[in-house]
Amino acid sequence: MLLVASRRRGRLGAAVRQGVASGMKAPVALRRARSGDLPAIMSIEAASFRRPWRVETFAALLARPNTDVFVATLDDVVVGYAVLTSRVGDTELANLAVDAGHRRHGIASALLQACAEIVRDRGEQWVFLAARASNREAAGLYAAFGFHEIGRHENYYRDPAEDAVIFALEVGRTDS
Repeated sequence: MLLVASRRRGRLGAAVRQGVASGMKAPVALRRARSGDLPAIMSIEAASFRRPWRVETFAALLARPNTDVFVATLDDVVVGYAVLTSRVGDTELANLAVDAGHRRHGIASALLQACAEIVRDRGEQWVFLAARASNREAAGLYAAFGFHEIGRHENYYRDPAEDAVIFALEVGRTDS
């Protein structure tokens, strides 16, 4: 079962309804991240990325008005998170990760659905993201969700140097 909390800045709700995340016995909930979630977020971040963001970065994002950070929890334990940033009508899924022990159970899909819903509720049409060219698992997830590759950014990543694949998802507008 998937439970979703609601809040205006980046509202989680309508499109992400109750459902069963594949393989999950307990309800998964999505809610806005709080400062108390930072240790769990940082643990997932460090295990998921070669060059993890710093805790100070996440702390600053929690307070930023044009940024939404939310977490997926299972039995009140943070098992994933997503970061959406908006700049002048352009929304980017800046970060998304799920704890390795909870992958392939629908949590990333639930986070992506929440991102799409937030962007749509803002009246925006597109959400963009970048992923390492070698990250085939992420590319498969994004393609299955409806994202399309729209380009590459050469040598975007460091350590090691690697191209970024740019993806876009059209979510539609609610104000038309």
